[in-house]
Amino acid sequence: MKKYIYKILFICILAIGFTACKSRQQIIRSDARVADKSANELFSDILANQFSYNTFSARLNINLSMGTRSIISRAHVRIVHDNALQISVQPVLGIEMFRLYIDPDSAVIVDRMNRRYVHESIASLKEIYPVGFDFHTLQSLFTNALFVAGKSNVEARDYRTFSFSQTDDMFYLMRARDNRSDMDYSFVINGDDRITQAHIGQGTNILQWNYNDFAMVDNNAFPHRMFVSFTTDERRATAEITFSNIAVNELFQLTPNIPNGFTRTSVSEVMRILTSVL
Repeated sequence: MKKYIYKILFICILAIGFTACKSRQQIIRSDARVADKSANELFSDILANQFSYNTFSARLNINLSMGTRSIISRAHVRIVHDNALQISVQPVLGIEMFRLYIDPDSAVIVDRMNRRYVHESIASLKEIYPVGFDFHTLQSLFTNALFVAGKSNVEARDYRTFSFSQTDDMFYLMRARDNRSDMDYSFVINGDDRITQAHIGQGTNILQWNYNDFAMVDNNAFPHRMFVSFTTDERRATAEITFSNIAVNELFQLTPNIPNGFTRTSVSEVMRILTSVL
């Protein structure tokens, strides 16, 4: 399946692993039913309750499964808000073996095991894979935030982009469509105005991102466990991600940092090798 959204997401999920690790944070239990709000009131409340940070870092543990096989490892995610996101895979003794870096303009994949890298501009990738997925969507998915396809930030007036309804279990459901990419996307919102599910669909390709185990981090609620599934015509993969050692607003910068002597390759070549493992 040759779509940029699924290449980047598949690499992100492969770039993380799972080790048994439980958060020591007190999980927030919520039985609140959704309140009777207008669309613009609900949208504004969601934005007001989103996780706030300038920089974000955490240990990631994931169990990725595809068919009868699974991958387990560790990783470290670091985000500079609206600037860059980096996932470093460190399966043994904190030694990096694989890294994904993405910013609003470019994507870089460094494969230390095979001494190679991918460096592509987002603009050039969108010419080949014309979809509505980008850096800001990925940043939002990892941090439990709303996104609007094709926009770098979400404003209160963007509620007009969505249709609003309620699910059978009385949660709010917000739906939107990006006609430029034929991408449908939606969010499920609970009674605490928190996103519990994000859903992206493009034809028969489906990504679903669920959020659980909300706990307080720096006076903000953040989901310490996420369940991800994505389906294409050829494959289905699922992942359970847990977060630990979360830190916000520490001073750091992120750069692509391509090692000397590495050979440049293509996204499709990296994907060919990675998918052959599973």
